[in-house]
Amino acid sequence: MNRDNRITIKLTVDQRVFEIDINKEGEFYYREAERIINESFTQFAKRWTYNDHQDLLSKILIDFVVRWIENEERLNAFEEDLIPKMEALKALTDTIEVD
Repeated sequence: MNRDNRITIKLTVDQRVFEIDINKEGEFYYREAERIINESFTQFAKRWTYNDHQDLLSKILIDFVVRWIENEERLNAFEEDLIPKMEALKALTDTIEVD
């Protein structure tokens, strides 16, 4: 991988600073993840009792993974429904002659 395409950024999550080396193109996603995690932390802190910040971070992680799994299942169901429709559309367009 080209080192010129890499940058080091600092992200703050739950008042902890993490320095990570990433592709320049991915910086937006890391910054957005930082924002979402910190917002989630604030929301979870208002809803849950906790002894340690690690408890909240674990709950946030579980919540994110559950939502990711749900989205994967929805996407797979969508693809399963879409593929036959795309095949039918291709068969239809194959029958159309182009001058």
